[in-house]
Amino acid sequence: MTIRRAFVIALVLGFAFATWNAAFRIPHASAQIPAQIGAQRWPSIDVDRKNKLYLMMSVATGNPPSPHSQIFFTLSNDGGRTWDNLPQTRNLSKSPREDFGPSLAVTKVGKPRAYAVFHNNNGGGVFLVQSKKGKKFKTPPAMVPPNGGGRFGPRMALDSTEALNIVWGDTQDFGRQVFFVRSTDMGATWTEPLEISKSSGLAFEPEIAVGPDDAINVVWEDASQGTSAIMFSRSEDSGQTFSDPIRISKGEGSATEAHIAVDGSGRLSVVWVDTSEGDLQAFFSRSVDGGQTFSDPVNVSRNSGADIHKIFVTTFNDTVYIAYNNDERNSHQVYLVKSDDAGLSFSNPVQVSQADRSRGRAHSVSMVADKRGILHIVWIDSSIVGNDEGLLIYSNTQDGRDFSAHRMILAAI
Repeated sequence: MTIRRAFVIALVLGFAFATWNAAFRIPHASAQIPAQIGAQRWPSIDVDRKNKLYLMMSVATGNPPSPHSQIFFTLSNDGGRTWDNLPQTRNLSKSPREDFGPSLAVTKVGKPRAYAVFHNNNGGGVFLVQSKKGKKFKTPPAMVPPNGGGRFGPRMALDSTEALNIVWGDTQDFGRQVFFVRSTDMGATWTEPLEISKSSGLAFEPEIAVGPDDAINVVWEDASQGTSAIMFSRSEDSGQTFSDPIRISKGEGSATEAHIAVDGSGRLSVVWVDTSEGDLQAFFSRSVDGGQTFSDPVNVSRNSGADIHKIFVTTFNDTVYIAYNNDERNSHQVYLVKSDDAGLSFSNPVQVSQADRSRGRAHSVSMVADKRGILHIVWIDSSIVGNDEGLLIYSNTQDGRDFSAHRMILAAI
């Protein structure tokens, strides 16, 4: 998507006060208003052990033949009250590619370092960008081997030794499988790609989480039986081998868009979008034995007529948070459900976003809980500029019910 210069200047100077209520704050930077604000999509947020927040996103940057989408980064040192995105937000990819879909991971021990992987829509390569310290990043990004295209949707997780664990959906050789690679030297060298899906059909859209025992847990979609199901595999030997895939979703409907989290006790929380009850609903299952068995799936959205997408799960101690966007005609908002008993029961959904549904929707949520238990949540509001890329909104909550004033985090390019 292209944001024209004159339109965006008017957007920055005027739309917030004309179309948003007083709860939404615009950064006071009138003397430093950038010439252009890029439309945003696919945010990814994480936190370090000092509760600093790291945020990456895909940002539209110009008309062809110039780069169309790049990976941008901003940091908050004060729990989300302020961000260093103005007068200019850092462009980490700076390439002639269409870079998209960052997956961000920040070290929780030792020196704070951020890593992110993303893919190139033009050729399908997977790229890695990493910080030297805090917010200072090495550039340009490095391609994760093997070189070449056909690899999409990379996701990354770090273990306690700062080893990088990456999965992606691979479309080479006219197939679709999930592959894994690992680096123990900050991306200098990598293991040989290992196929973990072992599907007779199509396997894609993997997600990864590493537990406190450094076990590597992966979920993905598998359409080998004709209807998509959510599959799971685990490695307990640093990615040398993975267990045979097992099916988590149980219904007859299609199961898609899986996401996974591991809490401090090693319990696995898996969520996905499921059509088994007729509509697109948010489902949840958990494992307390390292993925050997999973609980019966539970519908946590519980909304007749729902149209759920972009589901996301994160944990803090015994608390499980699940967020998603509901694209039902009368909704178009981001919702949050919460469990205080490690996933045994869930609250009713709470609306988080305030998108003007006559103009667009809220979507593409990402979230993380810091060491104090504060949940930090970001999403895209497409109703502000009237297209689906929109602008990024941030909020936080301590209880999953009351949220801080929403704040726009503009990408100044």
